[in-house]
Parts: sequence; C-alpha cells; structure tokens
Amino acid sequence: MTHDDPAVSVSASDGPDYLVRFVDVPVYESTTYRGGVIHPSLGVKNTGMNDTSGDMVNVSGYLGSYLLLPVISTFPALMGGQEQTITLEYKLPDTIEYGGYVFSVMIDPDNLTHDTNTTNNMKKAGGMISITSPDDDSFIGCEACWEGYR
Repeated sequence: MTHDDPAVSVSASDGPDYLVRFVDVPVYESTTYRGGVIHPSLGVKNTGMNDTSGDMVNVSGYLGSYLLLPVISTFPALMGGQEQTITLEYKLPDTIEYGGYVFSVMIDPDNLTHDTNTTNNMKKAGGMISITSPDDDSFIGCEACWEGYR
C-alpha cells in the first residue's frame, strides 16, 4: 500500500480525546486571597485512541475569566481508555478582584495533542471560590501591611 491509498488514510477519530469527568476544589480552599494557592483535583479520561506523543498534557485553570498561574498544571499523556485522577496546583494572580468566582479547567488549550473532540476539554467545578482581604488579626500593628487593601 502507498500513502495515497484511501485504506491507510488517517481519520479525525484516530487521535486522543481527553474528557474532563469532574473537577473538585477542596472545601477548605473555597475562601482564599490574592496570591493564594488552590489544589483542584480532576478526573480525566482519554476516550479516543492512544496519545503516543509521550508529552505532558497541559491544563489551564481559571477563576471566572482570570487565568491562574500554573505551579503544577500537567499530567502524563494517557493511552486510549485510560482514566486518571490528578491534583494540580495554581497560584491566584495578585491582580484578581475581591469577590466570588467559579473555578474551571481546560485540558490542552493549545490542542498540542491533536485532540479529536475539544468540546469536552473544559469543565467547571461546583460552588464558588471567594477572594477575600487578609485576616484583620494578621495585620494588627502593621499599618504598611494594609497598603493596597484600602
């Protein structure tokens, strides 16, 4: 057979298909602060063919529309049918506004794995994460510490 033979053509369904099954953020991290760190866990399954790239797969984390700073944001490529629960780590940007946000993830945002179905690569966690100002007690007697919070 030659590469021009239709019998050896590669279809779009011959690649990996990463699916985010669930996203959880620990309850004790549902209230945090600017520059804080969160540790979401997510269930990921490759419902497609083997991801033979051998590369690490990137996962972007968001609070609302704010892109979080990755600390641990990758997992090893999965074989077809393989499922894994992973824990990631993201730092909140110092520029995020106070308030409540929904946390979400997107697997392989640049589609480096050539995922065959990118519509199932994003998922939101249940509940909200609240960004609050620092605890008053930690700032007692430190007037300079309050700069930027008033």
